[in-house]
Amino acid sequence: MNANWAEENLKAIRSLMEQARVYRRAMAPLALLVGTMGVVAAGVAQALGCVGPEYFAVYWLGVAVVSALAALLLIRRQALKSDEEFWSPPTRRVAQAMLPMLAAGLALGLFELLEETGARNSARLAAFWLILYGGALHAAGFFMRRGIKLLGWIYVVFGSFILFFSRIEPLSFINENTAHWLMGFGFGAINLAYGVYLKLTLEPLEIE
Repeated sequence: MNANWAEENLKAIRSLMEQARVYRRAMAPLALLVGTMGVVAAGVAQALGCVGPEYFAVYWLGVAVVSALAALLLIRRQALKSDEEFWSPPTRRVAQAMLPMLAAGLALGLFELLEETGARNSARLAAFWLILYGGALHAAGFFMRRGIKLLGWIYVVFGSFILFFSRIEPLSFINENTAHWLMGFGFGAINLAYGVYLKLTLEPLEIE
């Protein structure tokens, strides 16, 4: 093993652990932003009548792009406000940890668009997206406080619940007509709840 490579990674891990509280503080507005966008997007889709497999994948892929851009702008603003590097080595490692799961989610959405409308299943796609998002958060959690890992597991369990029970007759409410609300609850309400929790439990930064 290259000694310089090992030393560089140890420094990066140490830096990540030292900045864990800072990351936790940065996550609060980010979770609130993404959560708000998720709830609003679900409500807008229902209000406009964009219900059905012909709309679901393309609509939420668009929401994901807008949310990602908004999140990047927020992170950049926070970095500038704190006079820190935007694309720092710790940030790169968090992004690299999350990227495989997020890329898989994008691929699933694009594959869904290639399917015939009759073969699409919005609730199933929502379940897979929630599971993959949970996996991405869990991967990022290795560089942050353990709370983010727990949040990842919540998404994995919720997505698995939808996937498992979507075909059971007593739970027929998990269908095309409610798929937007499943996304609104998953990517909206859960993120909002996490953001509020972070806001209420943040420790004040020490002034040196």
